[in-house]
Amino acid sequence: MRCGTQRTKVLSLIVLEAASPHMIRNLFKKAPLKAWVIKQIDPETLHLCGQGILESTEKPKQVRQALHFEQYQGGVRMGDTGIVLNTRRLAAVVPLHRLRLVEGGREAEWQGRSWTISQVPQRCWDYDGRLVTQKNPISDSPALISTEDVSCLGQYINRDGTPPGEVVFRPVNALEDPLQDTQAAIKDVRERRKRTKKGWREDGSWGPLGEPPEE
Repeated sequence: MRCGTQRTKVLSLIVLEAASPHMIRNLFKKAPLKAWVIKQIDPETLHLCGQGILESTEKPKQVRQALHFEQYQGGVRMGDTGIVLNTRRLAAVVPLHRLRLVEGGREAEWQGRSWTISQVPQRCWDYDGRLVTQKNPISDSPALISTEDVSCLGQYINRDGTPPGEVVFRPVNALEDPLQDTQAAIKDVRERRKRTKKGWREDGSWGPLGEPPEE
């Protein structure tokens, strides 16, 4: 029995010596700490970004403890996108086992109650304003999609104000002045002549205006 134990230790040492430093680090490296990322919490709805991996300079034990109490502060890398969100822009970061999706992802169970799920698209992950929900146009799972709330923009519109100028509409069959474009073209040529002091002279030659044509 003792001989077998020694043989196992020898084989383990051989494997470790043959392995590269990178392989050894990965062997003892702990699995990344994942969590649910909630962008906004409404009375009945969770605006859910999805799952992310916690990225922090703190010790893993401290990070796990903070996540356990749902008080984690730091970065969260979203899936495989490489985008890292700061928890200051989020409503909550929740351990995976605490939040459970049900009804095909349309609802979730969290904090002892059920919530309606609204999926937050990537463009809204960094959005600082309020989100609202709209029906998912391409799928029923999730049934709701989060989008930016632009209703507040209406308060900046003065609906009782008058336009800065007068707009005159003419009948559809009304004709424009047939000489309007011709007169505008003549005026434009005269203005250019004044600027360049060159143009077509009365004898049909091109040259400096106000000078007699060459003989």
